[in-house]
Amino acid sequence: MYICICKGIRESDVQELGKAGVTCPKKLASALELNDKKNCCGRCIKNISKFVALAEEEYSCSNSPVLG
Repeated sequence: MYICICKGIRESDVQELGKAGVTCPKKLASALELNDKKNCCGRCIKNISKFVALAEEEYSCSNSPVLG
């Protein structure tokens, strides 16, 4: 599912960054090039907390011990 139309960012893109340990708002914004005012409307940077939550969720899942 796309979460940024301007940049063509999908949930899976943010999840992959989360798996790699990128969960800091500034690092996410940089990795996803959300500070590009010429090619981005700015909505995503205003809602960066949603990206952080998605990345942190994936990070915690990828670092959890497997049960069973």
